[in-house]
Amino acid sequence: MRPALRRLAIIALPALILMIPAGAAAFPLTNCTLMLTSRDAGGTTIDTATAGGADSTQANPFLVDWDGTVAWTGTMGTQVIKDHSWGVSVFNIPTPLAGGDPNEGGDTDGDGTVEVGENLPIEIVGLFFVSGSISGDGGSCAGSGWMRLRGDAFGTIPFWVALGLIVLGVVGLWAGYRRGWGWAVIGGLLLGLGAAAMLIMYAVMLVGSWTPLAALAVALVLGIVVAILKPETV
Repeated sequence: MRPALRRLAIIALPALILMIPAGAAAFPLTNCTLMLTSRDAGGTTIDTATAGGADSTQANPFLVDWDGTVAWTGTMGTQVIKDHSWGVSVFNIPTPLAGGDPNEGGDTDGDGTVEVGENLPIEIVGLFFVSGSISGDGGSCAGSGWMRLRGDAFGTIPFWVALGLIVLGVVGLWAGYRRGWGWAVIGGLLLGLGAAAMLIMYAVMLVGSWTPLAALAVALVLGIVVAILKPETV
């Protein structure tokens, strides 16, 4: 895959690394174009998305199967972006997915197909908000949107990890109430992480893309409150 388009795929292709902007019928990309088609394991089309149309929504995201594929075709138009840098955020949090490339060949378009499960170490389901951008000499490309990995979260490894964090968080809050503020804060942190993961897996985005961070913040505040209410020891 040519360097410039590899970065375009990272920004706009959800199944590639579970971090891409997408919508049900279309999703917003500036200064570039992308068309996506997701298929199940049997090759039946699940969903399609084309950049440049209506905004993507959390209520109607681009659907993907963990054991399926996503085919993509993209172009940066007349832009030849050289010496560019790129980055990806998930739920508004910057990720380690970042870098750059000189793009000495001046590539501007490409296509490919991605096996979703081959790019994810464990089965993951849920609703994700992703944003990313490329910028450099000659122009830029940016996008954001929602995608959903279909399936039942119950029984998957992330489900049990999240449940374990919630249980440990409740235990930590109780320990903090009985013993000290440190345990309460740790308990709030663990509870928040577990709750955020559950909300993602079950697509409960109460405050949109900020929901996971809001869940963590509320749980941390709860931990602080528990620490404050800790009974005085004689």
